[in-house]
Amino acid sequence: MKKLFAVALCVMLMLSFAACAKSADSEAMIENGAYVVEDSAELYSADVSAGGDLKYTADSSTAQSAAGEAPSEKTQEKIIKTVDLSIQTKEYEAYIAAMTANVSSLGGYVENATNHMGTYYSSNTNRNSTYVVRIPADKLDAFLAGAEEKGKIVRKTESQKNVTLEYVDLESRINAYKTERTTLTGLLEKAESLENVLSIQERLSEVNYEIETYTAQLRVLENRVSYSTVTLEINEVERVTEEKPTIGSRIKNTFLDNVDELIEWLGDFVVNFIGGLPILLPAAAVIIAVILILRKIIRKRRNK
Repeated sequence: MKKLFAVALCVMLMLSFAACAKSADSEAMIENGAYVVEDSAELYSADVSAGGDLKYTADSSTAQSAAGEAPSEKTQEKIIKTVDLSIQTKEYEAYIAAMTANVSSLGGYVENATNHMGTYYSSNTNRNSTYVVRIPADKLDAFLAGAEEKGKIVRKTESQKNVTLEYVDLESRINAYKTERTTLTGLLEKAESLENVLSIQERLSEVNYEIETYTAQLRVLENRVSYSTVTLEINEVERVTEEKPTIGSRIKNTFLDNVDELIEWLGDFVVNFIGGLPILLPAAAVIIAVILILRKIIRKRRNK
């Protein structure tokens, strides 16, 4: 009877140990001063015993594989669109006003603007500007259509960059670090020694910094995807360049260009001459006086 009781007791003890071992595989446990947490993203372990040193490890292979994998079919592609335009216009001020109004009406904004108001020392006062504007990606075609009003696009360059993988990678890293932060918070609540608390808090600071850094990068990427960048080089001209000029138009344009250059040269000459009168008049007076004196001296010598 005693032997049967002993055998039954041994069987019960073995079953209880097996149940404990099975539950330890799926839940957090503390054994011999070691605290272990396992989740789907990372494995963290830390010694949180009162007298032991903190030993924190993170197996981020799962997170790295998730960050590097290709986006699923449900992931919307992230495309950065950039357009460069060179525009000629006879109505410079009207074009600038219409372009900026078009930007505002479409929900965009002017990121940067540089204006050149012509050369001060030359009669050529043709103005030019460079505008960098940000337009909502879904309104880009409407803006480009409006850019041809009151002006002519003589050069157009478009480029697209697919940043879907970079976007998914940043999201995966942020999620992995957030999971790590949650686990560290749980470890911090169970830590008993001051040394362990300080070690966990130090790692928490590093994780929060990484989350803020990757979140800022993700926001910049989202802004570049949501708002396309358009650079407009606007030039004021007297005659807009034709796409396919004929012989007659080429002769006409060459003749008009030469006339313009002649008028510009005459204008520069008149400006320089009138502007130089304060110097020319005294110099002319001195020269005339010297000539008169020399003539007088020569006459006296001839009379003698």
